[in-house]
Amino acid sequence: MSAVRLLLLALLISAAAIMGCSANSANIYPLPKAYLHYEQLRSRLTEISRQDPNLAQLHVLGFSSTEELPILALQIGKAQAQRNILIIGQHHGDEVLGVELSVALAEELVQKHDKDKLWGQVMDEYRVFIVPTINPEGWKRVCDGEYQFKRKNNRDTNKNGHLDLRSDGVDLNRNYPVFWADQVPVPPGHANFKGERPASETEVQAIMELAQRYHFDLAIFYHSSSTGAFSEKIFLPNRINGDEELGQKLDELLIFAQDYASRVKKDYQKGYYHVGEGNSSRVGNARNFFFHTYQADAFLVELGGINSAGISVVHPNGKMKDKIVTKHLKALRQILSQRAKRK
Repeated sequence: MSAVRLLLLALLISAAAIMGCSANSANIYPLPKAYLHYEQLRSRLTEISRQDPNLAQLHVLGFSSTEELPILALQIGKAQAQRNILIIGQHHGDEVLGVELSVALAEELVQKHDKDKLWGQVMDEYRVFIVPTINPEGWKRVCDGEYQFKRKNNRDTNKNGHLDLRSDGVDLNRNYPVFWADQVPVPPGHANFKGERPASETEVQAIMELAQRYHFDLAIFYHSSSTGAFSEKIFLPNRINGDEELGQKLDELLIFAQDYASRVKKDYQKGYYHVGEGNSSRVGNARNFFFHTYQADAFLVELGGINSAGISVVHPNGKMKDKIVTKHLKALRQILSQRAKRK
């Protein structure tokens, strides 16, 4: 082989290696310092609450099932507010973008409610409860760099006496009691293991108690699709055929969710978020629980997008993470202020 051909071959190999590295680095792990880490959460929420103690109060809703880590919530709102909104940033430990967005929303509300007309309208009408994570066990393992895709909590579900990081645990978003029995059973090592019984996990019990106490008007749950199958979509609760009253409520919720989706551009491709087509999952997830138990408007938002290499990016670099958070804050500011004026 001639020297020229050897040089060309070397350049091709080098280019392929660079492209491969670029694709592999679409998701940054371990998480960089630009991300909030588990050990920082309590101090960050405390700092936010101290900026306006009359508006924001920090609560411990309960504790995780195995390690008894606190499940923290910020209650943000004026005393005269009549209705309640719930934001949960994370059910699954690897879905870190929702944690970032929920904490940023808390900061936005506290810092701008008396300066920004639209946020002021939201605060006049609503108390907003922000729960960055109900899965501190899984999130902590992701933050510590132990396993990038730790989804479930840390319960020893195979009962061998120690934590098998990649397989143990309960999927907290399959553990709610509504439709729990309708889910196809899977073994404890499966990513979607729903637990041995409905609401078996203390994390879910804490959210159920919060729901019973406050009867939320709206509940939004943030997730991230590591496979990319659900990226940049919004999913509504399951529709029960023949229930006309709830069907009408779902139709109205669809319009609201479509308004949200139309305000959020995709991360790497052209177009905007959209609402998932067809009937959604009949499983024991949070949106089904809140909608079918308390008739709260409830839906799931999948953060993170598909890049040009076809990779689902749910752990982007700090710059892209901030861009994602900012565009969702803008959309929330618009839709929540409109909702406050409308009802």
